Amino acid sequence: MLRPVVWSDVDSRGHTLRRERSPEPGPSDQYEGDDDSPARKKKKAFGLPAVYYPPHLSPSEKVWRDRYGYLYQRGYQVRPRYQPNWTPTCFGNGRHHHSGEDHIMQILPQVLDGIRRQDGLVVCIKMIQDPRKIKQIKITEYFSSRKMTADSRNHVVPFYDTFGDQYSAHIQFMVMPVLRRFDDPDFLMVCEVVDFVSQVLEGLTFLHENNVAHHNLTAEHIMMDAKSIVPTGWHFVSHFCEPDGMTRISPLDRKSHSVRYYFIGFGSCYHIPPNQAPLVRDIGGNDDDVPELFTGKPYDPYKLDVYTLGNIFLKELYQKYHGIEFLVDLLNYMRIQDFEKRPGADKVLRRWYHIRDTLDEDEIEEQPLHYRQGVRRRYPTDSPSSSSSRSHKRDISSILNRVRLPFPSRG
Repeated sequence: MLRPVVWSDVDSRGHTLRRERSPEPGPSDQYEGDDDSPARKKKKAFGLPAVYYPPHLSPSEKVWRDRYGYLYQRGYQVRPRYQPNWTPTCFGNGRHHHSGEDHIMQILPQVLDGIRRQDGLVVCIKMIQDPRKIKQIKITEYFSSRKMTADSRNHVVPFYDTFGDQYSAHIQFMVMPVLRRFDDPDFLMVCEVVDFVSQVLEGLTFLHENNVAHHNLTAEHIMMDAKSIVPTGWHFVSHFCEPDGMTRISPLDRKSHSVRYYFIGFGSCYHIPPNQAPLVRDIGGNDDDVPELFTGKPYDPYKLDVYTLGNIFLKELYQKYHGIEFLVDLLNYMRIQDFEKRPGADKVLRRWYHIRDTLDEDEIEEQPLHYRQGVRRRYPTDSPSSSSSRSHKRDISSILNRVRLPFPSRG
């Protein structure tokens, strides 16, 4: 029931005056049933919050903690959270829980960031436990040779190091650079999309020329070396923040700062000799839209790569932005339903070069992208290209919305 307005509690401007706090009832106070005064709100019981920060180490994080000393001997130092004698930052410094970087939990259990001790380079350390995925080490190592890196079309993720585990013989570690998802931060200009399409099509053609089919070329397996547009660096998990885990990054634009895109995730790839028919029978990766996967018959993994990359262009570019309608012909060409009629990567690249030559270079350099209705951008600022010296701190609600238990899968 609504309490009637008492006009003596309202000032001349119509604002309600602050009422004095009523005294707390004592143990002997009784509430009469016929009392007209509103019932007092019950005091909430104190207890643990819904999400406790900093969270304790998860089982997958304890695996990394147990290997902290071994990784240090191999030349890599991981974050303080995974030190054997880790004490949360909030204990003993009198600051809030969220003031410490070490409250950020690991999301992907098989990868962790670290610092290469010899030069301070931030790297990504990947733990490979499935013996069927070991082949990705040989693939990335081969494409990181001097002969392969001399070709500018090589877009396979660089390979730094590999070593076995001290506890389990079947576990291998692979060290790579720290990268960001290809569309994080978002594209801003049409010329940036043109550059992205050119790089990944050239990279796919180069990959197929060397008899390797990625076989799982989805959006999460195309990354970007973003050091030029995020010069402050970023946190490996909270990628929207600087390495301290608290300060918001201020990304620069790709138009003025060139970036390079890379393929990762070669655990499902195929190396098919030139004298062998390129036909396989497999589940085909994470893209469920590929039509040949529903027939139950052998298919060409090279043609599957073409289709899945076309799906990336469709879902992550064309369906997200206005102003790139020139991709329609390319999308239809790459997404032909019958894989036997679908073109190879070399033909797709030639078709793209033809489309790109019809574009006005000066026009696309100055033409901004516009988001389609319902699409949300990652960094809603007025001028993403302008750097700001002001630190943007995360509030509690943003942290609770970003971190979930159990661990979510990324994209």
